[in-house]
Amino acid sequence: MRSILLTWDIEEFDAPEDFGAPRQPDGGLARGAEIWQEWIGITQNWNAKGTIFITARLAQAFPDYLQRAKSLGHEIASHGWTHEKGADLRLKESREKLAQLAGSPIQGFRSPRLREVPMDQIHEAGYAYDASSNPALVPGRYCRWMENRLPHRVGNLWEVPASVLPLIRFPLFWASFHLLPLPLYQMACRMVLATDGLISLYFHPWELSDLNEPELPPWLRRRSRAERIKRMGQLVRWLGTQGTFRTISDYLAGMRV
Repeated sequence: MRSILLTWDIEEFDAPEDFGAPRQPDGGLARGAEIWQEWIGITQNWNAKGTIFITARLAQAFPDYLQRAKSLGHEIASHGWTHEKGADLRLKESREKLAQLAGSPIQGFRSPRLREVPMDQIHEAGYAYDASSNPALVPGRYCRWMENRLPHRVGNLWEVPASVLPLIRFPLFWASFHLLPLPLYQMACRMVLATDGLISLYFHPWELSDLNEPELPPWLRRRSRAERIKRMGQLVRWLGTQGTFRTISDYLAGMRV
């Protein structure tokens, strides 16, 4: 059985800062909540459960949204305390706060902007897995070309990387989805599924929102919001024909058997 690990990073909306925009007074909290609410409405009928990595700051401010997302079958995981650049991740505190709000244990962690965090610190904070690795070269961001591209153990912690193409290590992360024609992106996904029997993808709800900020790159703003939503829906429905949507914790539970 082929597994589809569809994941979303739910955070304060500070993406424009990565492209030169000034910091918003509230760090993007209000806009992030608005985007999160819109995302729930957009995706609730897709029948595509996955794993959502949420900042504790956003979840604490809008706990009803967290419960709504959980009711759709998504696994709740930690995206640190806040998405603000350079902020203290508060690994243990964010896990405990999210567990309190969700009413269930928090197993997974993904660092904001995939920043490197020592694995022993993640394990000591009580997590069972980390999903912060994109084992590819992303110019200007990181070079993780040589990292393991399949789920594996690092000591007592599972590492669940984002999917990349075999050999050439082309990443299938969110930016590639917007840069490539949909048929070409689907072809790349099909290649990974055929090779690995698994694909792990990550996106952000703000990709499906109004993107009016002029600092955002043209390749991200070139399609209308309606076009981006339609395109994502097409991808998700197609993925559902290629395998079974699973949360990361469910997938790893099968790996332990």
